[in-house]
Amino acid sequence: MLLTGGSKQQPAAPAPPVAQLPAPAQLIPPPVQTPPIPAQRTTLGVVVLDPAHGGTDPGARGGGGTRESDLVMGLAALLKLALERQGFSVLQTRQGNDDPSLDDRSAMANAQRGAVFLTLHVGSTGLPGSVRVYSLPDFPPAPAPAGGLLPWDRAQATFLPLSRKLADLTQAELARGFKGSPANAQTAPVRQLRTIALPAIAIEVSSVTVEDRAELQRLWPGIADAVARGVTSFKPVYESGSQGTQP
Repeated sequence: MLLTGGSKQQPAAPAPPVAQLPAPAQLIPPPVQTPPIPAQRTTLGVVVLDPAHGGTDPGARGGGGTRESDLVMGLAALLKLALERQGFSVLQTRQGNDDPSLDDRSAMANAQRGAVFLTLHVGSTGLPGSVRVYSLPDFPPAPAPAGGLLPWDRAQATFLPLSRKLADLTQAELARGFKGSPANAQTAPVRQLRTIALPAIAIEVSSVTVEDRAELQRLWPGIADAVARGVTSFKPVYESGSQGTQP
């Protein structure tokens, strides 16, 4: 289930302007250095996978004890293999039944170069067997960042055009193989995406409410292959510098 701005896990407070005394680093993440993306970027070679929830946060729940946090780990395992077959290096924000904070997950992603970020979810609504891809909507206008630094919770602003292109390409691949999936990607205020300083999308499969979790697990290989194709088709777009930026 997607965590949006109104979820129980609130975003860290934006870091203060550089001219002010910063709060302790352990309490508020520092601003994110996001200079304009150059016309020619590094090779896209890394995918950061974020299996959502985990630990004491099971996410959406279905019948018979089915938990979103468990399901997305199985999808992540197959998606990792599919991406590696395409030549990508893959990092995961969690490896087992732990629950890193949203800021810790973002910090791991933002340390990468030549990378994209995919957060994986299983929803509690929607047509079973369909898959939806989301990027963030436009940010409200804000003052120009001082010294090239953006507040932590606006890190994604610079990358919105690239994120939307990645979302569209991935949704197109999923729509071909999974009946009921929309033809076009959508936007939603997904909390985890706001603090990612990379092209970033959320992928949500429907639905955790199926009576037998095996019905969903049978979809994992096809979803993994479709998403890997979407990322692969995005690679030349990322490397060409053909997409503009948004302040």
